[in-house]
Amino acid sequence: MSFAIIGGHEMARYFCGQMESQKSMNRAMKHHMIAARAGVDLSLKKVGEGYRAGHLTKDEYASTLRAYQASIDAMKSEQRTKAAEEEY
Repeated sequence: MSFAIIGGHEMARYFCGQMESQKSMNRAMKHHMIAARAGVDLSLKKVGEGYRAGHLTKDEYASTLRAYQASIDAMKSEQRTKAAEEEY
């Protein structure tokens, strides 16, 4: 899995965060923050839970939310929107 993480596979980061939560919430939150900033909604949910549990600061949570939104916005395009509309 470490090769996938190093290679930038966001879901690998999510799963690593899940495994790390058994040992270190600090490390788990770092993995989830990286994945959330890349647009992984499951990790964004974990970051929110971590913030509410006191594992992250308000600034860390806010910056992750902004980066998540920027990532999602960057994935939007006219071509993708048109292709999605044609599927239905």
